[in-house]
Amino acid sequence: MKSFNYYQPTRLLFGSGRRSEAGAAAKTLADSALFVVDPVLLKVAADKVEDVQKSLSEAGVRAVTFSDVVPNPTLDAIQRGAEIAKSEGVKAVIGMGGGSAIDTAKAIAVAATHPGTAWDYLYFKKAPTSATLPIMAINTTSGTGTQTSKVSVFTNTEESCKSAMWNDNLLCRIAIIDPELMLSLPTGVTASTGFDIFTHTFESYINTGASEAVDAIALDAIARVLRSLPVAVVNGSNLSAREDLAWADTLAGQCLANVGTTLPHAAGQPISGHFPKVSHGESLAVIYPAFAEFTWRGAVGKFAKVARMFNPALSTASEEVAAQSLELEIERFLKMIGLYRRLDDFGITPADIPPILAHAMEFPDSQGNPIVPSEEDMRQIYMKSFRKA
Repeated sequence: MKSFNYYQPTRLLFGSGRRSEAGAAAKTLADSALFVVDPVLLKVAADKVEDVQKSLSEAGVRAVTFSDVVPNPTLDAIQRGAEIAKSEGVKAVIGMGGGSAIDTAKAIAVAATHPGTAWDYLYFKKAPTSATLPIMAINTTSGTGTQTSKVSVFTNTEESCKSAMWNDNLLCRIAIIDPELMLSLPTGVTASTGFDIFTHTFESYINTGASEAVDAIALDAIARVLRSLPVAVVNGSNLSAREDLAWADTLAGQCLANVGTTLPHAAGQPISGHFPKVSHGESLAVIYPAFAEFTWRGAVGKFAKVARMFNPALSTASEEVAAQSLELEIERFLKMIGLYRRLDDFGITPADIPPILAHAMEFPDSQGNPIVPSEEDMRQIYMKSFRKA
């Protein structure tokens, strides 16, 4: 075995109904908090939000609600939240919702306690310090893994650029993973966030910096996605499937915290940056077939292993045939869950690619890909992600 590091300090409260423990958990961090909540939850799951608010109140935690959260979080919204956190003098931040709400909460925890804006603390700039407010997450989707990762992704709309902070100080102190909160997720959100679990774990698994520790949990998470995501897409109220996906998502965040993503995230994030209506999961799904076609030769054994998880009939195929087949297996899976898309479907044209490509080449994620793409390689991946004439 090669040497590796593994770090996961987040205290996990996993299980149906655990949202009722939000107050007692938050009280161990502070007696006041900015409660960052997805505004959609206030409409479709108000009773669940009230459960958390009641728990906080009963525990003596003063919670200031901030619901100015948008999909693909923006720097502007983060800074507004940071100003409220500062003016209210809160001592912690709680994020409730999907990746957008929790990533917003993480960025606010930095922006409220550091000079400048959150954009000044991107992974290639200054590092957030221990002054970062303690963070607690209550996730309501299964996909981003942000409750156990050290990443906060957001967009600077003035620059049409989506980037990220990546630092140990962004790790949540506590994460409440309550699968009951996922039961009402719409089919499209279930599919896109569920596929996101696969991308995080698969990319960590094939990453050149992978370790045996990450390999083990990545494969476990992939198996859970393959058996439970199609079930949850068809029947969102299936609690067993929701539990499977919630745990797979939690494992995926640990993969991200210790290894990280590869080429698809470098290619996908700029798509959402330039076209904010494209969700993170959709931006990855559209790239994945072309990425698989480009990459399989660089990690034949791992591609083959995962292809056989998709399709056990490939067990008799050679390593090379199985590895090459993963592209088709992923396409089939995306069609099964209703997530198969091409760039044209989002109104993106070849003329839009140059600025997207320029941002893609700035991301370091591709450096961990089994085959590191050149700029021309990446351009070809985008072009192959359009519908054929």
